Amino acid sequence: MPEIKNNGLIIYYEIHGSGQPVLLIAGLGSDSASWGSIIQGFSYHFKTIIFDNRGCGRSNSPSDQYSIDEMADDAINLLNTLKIKQAHILGHSMGGYIAQKIAALHPDRVSKLILASTAARPSERNNRIFSDLYKQLESGIDYETWIRNWIPWLFSKKTIQNKQFIDAFVKGAVTYPYRQGTNGFKGQVQAIASFDGRGLIKNIKAETLVLEGEDDRLITPQEARQLADEIDGSVFRLLKDTGHSIFVENPSAVNEEVFNFLK
Repeated sequence: MPEIKNNGLIIYYEIHGSGQPVLLIAGLGSDSASWGSIIQGFSYHFKTIIFDNRGCGRSNSPSDQYSIDEMADDAINLLNTLKIKQAHILGHSMGGYIAQKIAALHPDRVSKLILASTAARPSERNNRIFSDLYKQLESGIDYETWIRNWIPWLFSKKTIQNKQFIDAFVKGAVTYPYRQGTNGFKGQVQAIASFDGRGLIKNIKAETLVLEGEDDRLITPQEARQLADEIDGSVFRLLKDTGHSIFVENPSAVNEEVFNFLK
């Protein structure tokens, strides 16, 4: 099992394909498996590195509080271990917060930056949503019910009406052998709540693409556009009939936008 150790913390990772490196950073509750719908396309063009953030998948879940700074350090340490001096960085949702930190504090490590379904900081509403979801998980709620409570925040109205798609998504989450535990979810929720990247944005110098779903209810198009407006020279793209989980819901459109941007 490919893994690295960072101050005693085990971080699981995988490498797919060859060529110019691209590091994919997942969001809250998601791990390396969340890139399944796009990994084949990416690995055809790039050396694609995926990993499990601390607190999920096959990485460790420390019991102390997490921070976005620490999670950015985990990503940088992975690049260091793999002897990769510079990579394209793609971060989704919470992974977008991590990617912003990397781009602002380690500009020499970033070729191009893709920020997907993310903002400069979490909204107070989202912090309350995540806190409530943690309390549900801690209370011992039936896991399938808990996953279904996520659905309205993850997908567009059009996709939610597709019962076959939603049932398959839920079944995959419920049967996943490395699903996130309560402690890991709590740590990631705390990391999100403590993040505020507004003071960092001016330091992002990498050429940047901001991708957003038109029907994203969790991080709204307005929030994503505000982020793009604050990053000098960034490109903003809005995907139609797509919610927060753009890689699951509309992988072909994501691949097209990202590949055109990285050419």
